[in-house]
Amino acid sequence: LLSRRGGGGGGGGPMQSAILDQGLNLVKDAIAADNAGEYQRALDLYIRSIQYFMHEVRHSKNEGLKATLKQRVAGYMARAETLKEAVSTGTKPGSGPGAAAAASAAAAARGTGASAQVQSDEKAQAEAEEDQNFDLREELANRVGLASVKSQMLELEHQLALDKRRREVNPKLPPTKFPHLLFRGPPGCGKTSMARLIARALRKLGILEKGHLVEVQRADLVAGHIGQTALKTQAVIESARGGVLFVDECYRLSHGGANDFGPEAVHEIMSVMERGDPCMIFAGYDDEDMDHFIETNPGLYRRIHQVFTFPSFSIDELAKIIMIKVEKSGYKFEPALDRAEAVSRLLETHTSPEQRGRMNGGIADHILRNAKRHLDSRLAVDAPVEELLTYSASDLIRACADVPIPPGAAATLETSSGGAVAAPLGMVSAS
Repeated sequence: LLSRRGGGGGGGGPMQSAILDQGLNLVKDAIAADNAGEYQRALDLYIRSIQYFMHEVRHSKNEGLKATLKQRVAGYMARAETLKEAVSTGTKPGSGPGAAAAASAAAAARGTGASAQVQSDEKAQAEAEEDQNFDLREELANRVGLASVKSQMLELEHQLALDKRRREVNPKLPPTKFPHLLFRGPPGCGKTSMARLIARALRKLGILEKGHLVEVQRADLVAGHIGQTALKTQAVIESARGGVLFVDECYRLSHGGANDFGPEAVHEIMSVMERGDPCMIFAGYDDEDMDHFIETNPGLYRRIHQVFTFPSFSIDELAKIIMIKVEKSGYKFEPALDRAEAVSRLLETHTSPEQRGRMNGGIADHILRNAKRHLDSRLAVDAPVEELLTYSASDLIRACADVPIPPGAAATLETSSGGAVAAPLGMVSAS
């Protein structure tokens, strides 16, 4: 056990934390119950002691104590999992409080943290080089649609730039707090790419030290064992320090049931939001699941500075996205498809509202991958250069036919026996 004096390597004075004392008493009782064969009681005591120790890890300023606690907690978590399995199966657990597991878990945690930090540093350096001529307004102007989101982003940048100038003329003003944001919208509407732009804008303003983006989902934060979610989430938060932590599909942290560890991850995230580093962006659909996440985590919602609602792309906007992607890839369309209006009519005729609604901008990648496959299937290896790089209307129509129909959505398109959509295309010919 940790000594009540000295805190395992952080100074020699008496330990002032009553919470730490409670944790020490609980784990002492847990080990005693464990050795006495009272495994259910030992399990309950281990879990309670871990909660007290993790509180100390979050709030103590004694780095030596925190490191020691993390190592010990890893061992207690491993033992708790062993007891949990034994109690549920009615078998006898192995002996000992898991000291070996503690050392192994601590070493693994240190290795994971070091690896994540190296990757973050390398990514931050690369992004810093790209940001030399970064201009948010110009970047947004080059993106299709999302007018309301673009306006909000520029307003946010303007506010933060003014705060920066105020601090330059009056250094006594408090530092600008990192903004925490909520993104709501359907999949494929550009939430992740907009988060990257925000990270770069904040770094250019000097609000973020690194400005890197760490993208995570539930699996990156939640562990399947008692107490490990807190450590796993803390490691992720630490890797995002100086940058942006982007929690995608955040509503899934509230979907696990009574015995789920998702709320533990949310609690760890909330504990650092007041500190402001890293900047947090929570993303999910604009639906009932997101409403439930907000309602069940009011403390987190209070810490969010601004909500961005992303609309779906219209057919015309999807057509523009496809044309931009084709141009950037070095390919081109045949003359019948050289205008966005023609591509828009093709999409309206040969894809369904369900497909476009579920995929949004993602449908462009689906279609172009399929179109290339159909282009390749009709060309000889020695085909003329012009044909090698030109998509025909037929390629795109067959590509649209290959786009999967979302589960539960009624098939609204008629297809021919060959798999290509047999529907009128107006001025565009499929021949």
